[in-house]
Amino acid sequence: MQRERCAGLPFGSRVQSCVGGASRPSSQGHSLRNAVVMVVLAILAAATWVATWERQDATPPVERVKPTGPLGYYARGARLSGTDEQGRLTYRIFAERLDEVPGEERLQLTGVNVDYQPADETPWTFTAASGQYAWDGSQLDLNGDVEAQSSPTDGSRPVTFATESLVLSPDTSSARSDEAVKIRVGDWQLDGIGLRADLKEHTLALESVEHGRLLAP
Repeated sequence: MQRERCAGLPFGSRVQSCVGGASRPSSQGHSLRNAVVMVVLAILAAATWVATWERQDATPPVERVKPTGPLGYYARGARLSGTDEQGRLTYRIFAERLDEVPGEERLQLTGVNVDYQPADETPWTFTAASGQYAWDGSQLDLNGDVEAQSSPTDGSRPVTFATESLVLSPDTSSARSDEAVKIRVGDWQLDGIGLRADLKEHTLALESVEHGRLLAP
């Protein structure tokens, strides 16, 4: 076995002088600790950067609002029709838009045109800005610039009237309004309030007449 000699040194310095002296182990210890500290700092810096990047890219949650009621449907260019008890066509309804009213037995119509052509009766045409149609076809409420015109087949003069609202009941061939009404038959015009019309019997009645006049030719 070879032994390292430590000659020429005092007895108290023998341990310090052997295996390269006391200064080398101390320097290596400092270097190792510095390296460990640097690695730890690098790891902390990387973790901080990742956390910051995730917070910046995180998309804020979107709150979903659930519908509070049933959803209805709509249709453009809608057509509806009704028949009498014998299955004969009575009327056709054309609407620019049809909307279901959830929870109610009716349809909301926009841009309404009605061809009322019951068998053995005088045909009528009704137009309105909007309307509400009952599911069972018993009633059609017309609203906004309502106009009606008959199309007699016996050669008599057509009848027209205008009002802001009108309730048309196909089942009874009747119509009524509580608004101001203008009726025109040929060269005659009547202005009044409230209208009751029996389309089957070809009669119109005003609840109150404001005035009537003969239109100039």
